[in-house]
Amino acid sequence: MVRDAAFHRCDFNYDDATQFLTRASRASSKDIVAGSIPEEDLAFIATHLKGLKRNRPLRGLHIGNFVGLSLAYLTDSMRQIDDESVMLSVDPAIPHRGIDAPHDLVTGLMTRYGLEANWLPVTGFSLERSGVADVLNRKASHTRFSSYNGFSATESLRSLIRMGQKFDFALIDGNHSGPYLRREIKMLFELVRPNGLLFLDDVDENWAGVVKVFENLDSGAFKRVAHENRVGVVRRQASSSGKRNSGKKVGKRKNQNGKDTKA
Repeated sequence: MVRDAAFHRCDFNYDDATQFLTRASRASSKDIVAGSIPEEDLAFIATHLKGLKRNRPLRGLHIGNFVGLSLAYLTDSMRQIDDESVMLSVDPAIPHRGIDAPHDLVTGLMTRYGLEANWLPVTGFSLERSGVADVLNRKASHTRFSSYNGFSATESLRSLIRMGQKFDFALIDGNHSGPYLRREIKMLFELVRPNGLLFLDDVDENWAGVVKVFENLDSGAFKRVAHENRVGVVRRQASSSGKRNSGKKVGKRKNQNGKDTKA
């Protein structure tokens, strides 16, 4: 297309991506990196993705994009495993760290590395609307109900469950509130396939609430399998002890001996 004629495309490279985002935004490279998952931690996640290789393309769920560094890195990693792999991302696209329109940068980054066909973006909150835009200057060019002012779709994870979607892994790097994160993980039990992986970012001393959630994840539904630097890895259990009852109430009935049993 004519509009892409001057747009240089290349293979993904973390340093190139950081420089591209710095040039395309008013943020410094320091701010871009500070708000993103470090390259060594993304490499750690990518190593685990290789263990998920099956006889079909991978399906990934990425919650929280910021400017797209981790999204582009992991989508590229999935494509190297199978070029038909698809990453679905969920992010409300509200201003963050002084960047007014982060989704524009995400789109530019994914386009630069030719990842558009492996990416399905959902603009919305994973659960209910949370947080506020951190940019103080409200520009006249933005409508009252734009994502710039914190408006976006809500309950995206619930909608994906209703649609019957399943993923081989999910990465959570959005809302860092402990209660919000716990409810996201509860939803992800329904979305991540048995033996699939869940990655949590910021499991470090800077986010005590995230650490607490991660340390309490060994239950019938999930089991911690690794923790390196700031990334925690959890496996979605396949055993019956981890299954939910799909919201149905457990009733009682009489057996042949007249005793109560669970229905």
